[in-house]
Amino acid sequence: METTFTIPVPKQKSPELTRDQRLRIQTLFFDANFTREQIALQTGHTYDQVCYAIRHRVTPQKQRTGRRVFLNTPQRKRLIQWVIASKENRDTPWLVIPSILGFDYGEKAIRTAFKKEGYARRIKRRKCPLSKENVKKRLAWAEEHVKWTDE
Repeated sequence: METTFTIPVPKQKSPELTRDQRLRIQTLFFDANFTREQIALQTGHTYDQVCYAIRHRVTPQKQRTGRRVFLNTPQRKRLIQWVIASKENRDTPWLVIPSILGFDYGEKAIRTAFKKEGYARRIKRRKCPLSKENVKKRLAWAEEHVKWTDE
């Protein structure tokens, strides 16, 4: 009696589908109403590849990374409009702004919103006060030179 030996052959990994192949599979499934088996026969891809192409998007999407932004665009625009509306609003400490505008966020969210909109903090320049004597001298000089020409 003869003994038959079988040699195990490693499974071949089927090549990854291209974007166009996935798009064709989705079109056949959703628009032409082919079954998964019919699509596998028609395209020559494996059943699992067909199932994967139907379940997933045509192009892979990158997952968002990082912390979620607290203030969305309309809230940031409202914040900027409020701040540039008056001198008192510009001088308001950032810690107080959320309570004034009714936001439930802290100073860090306000700082991030300003940074995202392109604004930054600066130390305000101080103007030295003029004495009454200097005011009079400046006024007299300006009145003398009102009729000056460009020459």
